[in-house]
Amino acid sequence: MSRHIARRKQPGSTRGKVLEALKKSDGLTADQLAEIVGVTSMAVRKHLAALERDGLVETTISRRSIGRPAHLYRISPRAEGVFPKHYDMVISDLLEDLAETDGVGKVEALLARRGERTRGILQRYIDPDAPLQERVAGLTRGMDEIGYLASWETLDDNRFLIKLYNCAIDLVAEQFPAVCRQEASMFRDVLDAEVDRGCHMLTGDHMCSYVVQERDPSAAPRISLTAADAHGI
Repeated sequence: MSRHIARRKQPGSTRGKVLEALKKSDGLTADQLAEIVGVTSMAVRKHLAALERDGLVETTISRRSIGRPAHLYRISPRAEGVFPKHYDMVISDLLEDLAETDGVGKVEALLARRGERTRGILQRYIDPDAPLQERVAGLTRGMDEIGYLASWETLDDNRFLIKLYNCAIDLVAEQFPAVCRQEASMFRDVLDAEVDRGCHMLTGDHMCSYVVQERDPSAAPRISLTAADAHGI
């Protein structure tokens, strides 16, 4: 499955100014954009062509009573990802308010339910009967698809390393570290393997990592964290 992400432009870049001008309008011609941005019409057309190629700008033909039809440029729905949304801050604030009103346990229960949904996504990538190496590869593909910039490597014949270079819920994890424990527990369950944390972004590392190996049949089983656990049931 390929990923197509509308990447944020630098605010001071010409393309960023073009996108901002289009965001503030209901459609502009290349000449109008050139005047607003402060570049030549030829230069702005080059930027528009690139933005249209990236799927960030759409164009329509505007019929005028006098003169030739004009190309009218508008922001595309995909370009909404370029502009700040701050969903993570909103969610973090809501969870903090919930913790203050109903207690941290309620927040951890919600996060556990979210973890169960993530578990369901990851299980689609994993054949439980496959060798551990293939299960690790499947989990890593799943985590990469949901935004964690994940990769894996072989440490030796029996151990593998999963590396996550982005935390999709970093603000939440900073306030409620239980979500990190839930992640490790979820990995153990979906991989049916022993999983131990190595690096941790919350402690200042540049990534989160997990060492994975087959379970020792003689070892006592670990207790998984579920939504019911978080509720204290």
